[in-house]
Amino acid sequence: MKKIFLIIPILFLSCNSNLNTEDQIIELSKLQLTENNQLIKSLNENLDDKIKNSIDLIHHNQIKKCDSLSKEYFNYLQTVENEVNQKGFEVFFDGDKYSKYGKEYISQSEKYIKGIESITQSKSILERINIIFSTKYVTNEDGFNINYLDYYFKGFPKSQSTAFINDKRKEILTFENELIDELIIKSK
Repeated sequence: MKKIFLIIPILFLSCNSNLNTEDQIIELSKLQLTENNQLIKSLNENLDDKIKNSIDLIHHNQIKKCDSLSKEYFNYLQTVENEVNQKGFEVFFDGDKYSKYGKEYISQSEKYIKGIESITQSKSILERINIIFSTKYVTNEDGFNINYLDYYFKGFPKSQSTAFINDKRKEILTFENELIDELIIKSK
């Protein structure tokens, strides 16, 4: 009988803590979105200044190409972020397969990686770009390959998926800043 009285409070706390954990995840995602959006604003301002001041540089055309690729992908991800925020991860799937929207996400990500690869030779930037934006299979801790969208989106709340995409947008601007810095240094 004593064991039952010990188990009941533990079960009650377990059930209650799951709700708190879910609420905490949502609040954490909102906080991440707020912080990312502040950083995105700052990074955009920094990029605008760099691009304006690069007109006379030897690598200005590469800087413009980098900016064009980044803006295109950044804006695309803004659309994806809005869609996921409204409809959830389901936008990427048609049953167990990728939807047209899911396939487009994969295609746009690969296009961005290839575009950046054509601009820089920096092994550090290329390695990080491929780690952060690659949409290839993800190998889990058990050694199984899992489709990218399944691994990062399927079953997650809207807020977490939205924050994940928002973080990708922030990373685009971070890489663009680094790449433009590299091109400015090469021009001097």
